[in-house]
Amino acid sequence: MGTILFYIFESTLCLTILYFLFRLFFRKDTLFRTNRFLLLMGTVVCTLLPLLQIDVPQYTTLQLPITTVRHLLTEKEVNIERERGVGEKHLSGEENLFMAGKGDDTEENHANVIQAIPVILLLGGCYFIGALVVLTFLLFSTIRMRRLIHSYPACNYGKYKLIICPEKIVSFSWGNTIVLSQEDYERNPGEILLHEQMHLQHRHTWDLLWMECIMILHWFNPAAWLLMRELREVHEYEADNGVINNGIDATEYQLLLVKKSVGTRLYSMACGFNHSKLKNRITMMLKRRTNNWARLKLLLFVPVAAGTLYAFARPEVKKTVEQVINNPVSVKQDSVQEGELQQLEAFFTRKANDAMGGKKEYRPEKPMRTCNFFVNMNNKMMLDQELIKEYDVETLSIRLTNLLRNSYQKAVKQDEDQLFVLLVKYDRGSSSTAITSYLRTIKEAYLQVRGEISGELGGVSEARLDSLLPIFVSFGEPKIYSSKYKTVSDQILPIEISVYPQGGGKSLVITNPSFQELELMLKDYKANTNYESIAVSLKLNKDVSMGIVKDVKEVIRKNLYNK
Repeated sequence: MGTILFYIFESTLCLTILYFLFRLFFRKDTLFRTNRFLLLMGTVVCTLLPLLQIDVPQYTTLQLPITTVRHLLTEKEVNIERERGVGEKHLSGEENLFMAGKGDDTEENHANVIQAIPVILLLGGCYFIGALVVLTFLLFSTIRMRRLIHSYPACNYGKYKLIICPEKIVSFSWGNTIVLSQEDYERNPGEILLHEQMHLQHRHTWDLLWMECIMILHWFNPAAWLLMRELREVHEYEADNGVINNGIDATEYQLLLVKKSVGTRLYSMACGFNHSKLKNRITMMLKRRTNNWARLKLLLFVPVAAGTLYAFARPEVKKTVEQVINNPVSVKQDSVQEGELQQLEAFFTRKANDAMGGKKEYRPEKPMRTCNFFVNMNNKMMLDQELIKEYDVETLSIRLTNLLRNSYQKAVKQDEDQLFVLLVKYDRGSSSTAITSYLRTIKEAYLQVRGEISGELGGVSEARLDSLLPIFVSFGEPKIYSSKYKTVSDQILPIEISVYPQGGGKSLVITNPSFQELELMLKDYKANTNYESIAVSLKLNKDVSMGIVKDVKEVIRKNLYNK
């Protein structure tokens, strides 16, 4: 349900952008065929663009609003919390940043949390009810139109059918049928018949069928209704232009439009003689033809579509990731965030080993520049005593890059290598998505400064760069400041674990177990098998908290490797 709603949200944004661009740059042009093509193909692209997916290295400000909506709509449950202040007193250094609220971990602090409100189901229900109402109205209109068409005899009019209706109706066309009132047939048969014939000749019926589908999907979106109105006007302009090009006197035809301007549209899906505003139609007939070079304005949609696609992008997906929790147990990560997270941690572990010179214990021998990096349960950051809002990776990148540059410049002035020490700590409630994004940004900032150093020196070896800007990243244990994020034995873990021996053998698949069930099943599997090397495939649901990630790894180490 959430995925469908998010798709509708993205396509709604696309349709809104399409309408404003058409309104600003194309609406007054007399290139009717171009405008019609633009509206039709534009709506097709608006329905397909959200289905495309590109990868970007990291979140940016442009993606943050879309990512927030994606996170809210694709969750199975939505927790509604009352706003509370974030206490920022310094307990044990700076670590009180992790305290979400001024109280302690008592149950009263969470009494205001209303969980499992089916907001997504409520939104989905309202959406489908609205779509059903619009569909019902359109079906009712179509049935009325078909009843009218089949109520009177039809005669051949070229390759079309002509029906003369004795009722006082507005003449219209549908499919391959033209319906005229008796009055129109007796007084002005030539102009009106030719006008409706133009509608059928240009196959406007198919355009309306497609737009009605858009209306059903986007019944709540004003842009969709406005695009339908614009397309109907383009149809009338195109039909009027065809009438005049067939030799009908423009002045007489305009007078006819004035006479017929009063009428009611009963059949919303049909092409009618009075569907468009009279003033606009006459203005378009009198207007000077737009230069064909104006079609180049269509190129405006290239950067707009690219920007929209970029806004819908997600962080880079690692399709094949195999990580090791602890030898000989290897864990292959199918989760995008978790797999990349392990890669990033492994990268900083290698750099830390380089900084330590291969020693098992770290004893600082070089001058140090120490910084603390904290992430709280709301994914807000603190870097070197300065707060950074959640997912603001641009600010994080700028500040960290400056710190690394300053560390290197200080080392150059002192003519010695200075070690940059970054102490990383996060709350158990921090999301794996956020931590992955932040560590990715830290890595990119570090590599950027290394690249600048290499450029200044005219290119140096990797070993020399490691010596000039050594970095030591230390990961602290996830903090526990809220019982909400503790992994209790009966809590359902949003994971799927596949256990199988290397080289083939009996496998085990565990889906959404509790912590206690996971321990028992792994112990039983280990006790009843004699495999020396066991592989584990770990699939995590999106945005799992770091506390659960840590606990799952611990139970795998403990029960499959006895460590």
